Amino acid sequence: MSGDLRRIHGYYSPNDLYNKIIDGLDKLGKDLANVTLDDLQPVDEFHIRGDTATRELIQLAGFQPDMHILDVGCGIGGSTRRLAHDTGCRVTGIDLSDEYIDTAERLTRLLNMQDKVQFQACSALELPFADNFFDGVWSLQMNMNVEDKQSWLAETCRVLKPGGRAVLYEVCGNRNTPLYFPVPWAQDDSMSFLLPPDQFRDAIESAGFGIEIWNNKTDLAQQAFASAKKPEGEPNLPALGVYLLVGEDIQTKAYNLHRNLDEERVSLIETLVIKPGFREDNIQ
Repeated sequence: MSGDLRRIHGYYSPNDLYNKIIDGLDKLGKDLANVTLDDLQPVDEFHIRGDTATRELIQLAGFQPDMHILDVGCGIGGSTRRLAHDTGCRVTGIDLSDEYIDTAERLTRLLNMQDKVQFQACSALELPFADNFFDGVWSLQMNMNVEDKQSWLAETCRVLKPGGRAVLYEVCGNRNTPLYFPVPWAQDDSMSFLLPPDQFRDAIESAGFGIEIWNNKTDLAQQAFASAKKPEGEPNLPALGVYLLVGEDIQTKAYNLHRNLDEERVSLIETLVIKPGFREDNIQ
């Protein structure tokens, strides 16, 4: 593993994460025998606008129950499980972090969803799947830590069946630099690799995809972080939250993301892309 990957792996490898989540559920008075997707939402929907965005992206994707979908950069599997639950499709999630994958698997067993959702620890730059293997691809805010975007996108395209769709929901750069750090995905600029939207679009097309839908969601991201304030004193953290994934300085990270959005240093892009080719179920 390269130095960059080791830093990123370390950032997303909190100790004893599953038990910390269980402890949070206990503190909230949740019955562990009847935990729901909604109970886990405060900690496992680690992307801008959380579950609201996940549900919108599910509608955008149009995945069907007979499909097998790859979730690239699945984290602890919140949107992976929501996608499987709401569509009936089968989903395989991959992530670089062994700790995230272990937690994703254990939470999935807790929810009794292991028949529809599986996970594997690996790099998005070297996917351990055959060509044309998946019916669809789903990737929510993981490109920020990927310097070699061309390899990531080319691998994503390679494992997708011809005619298959991929949903990408990604933080990109914007007209101004540099960023304020830390942010939710990085402590400093050694872990953050953002392209402006036009360059990101060019990279997607260079990897072999055709772009069907391209939506700039920066205004909604700004609304989501509009109330983020510069923290003072000791953080007042909830029993369950994404700080368990990336550290107790999450309020500083949220405040910096708010500043980066408002000062046009970052943007948020939602896109639906297609791998060109023939697909029988496209025939009317």
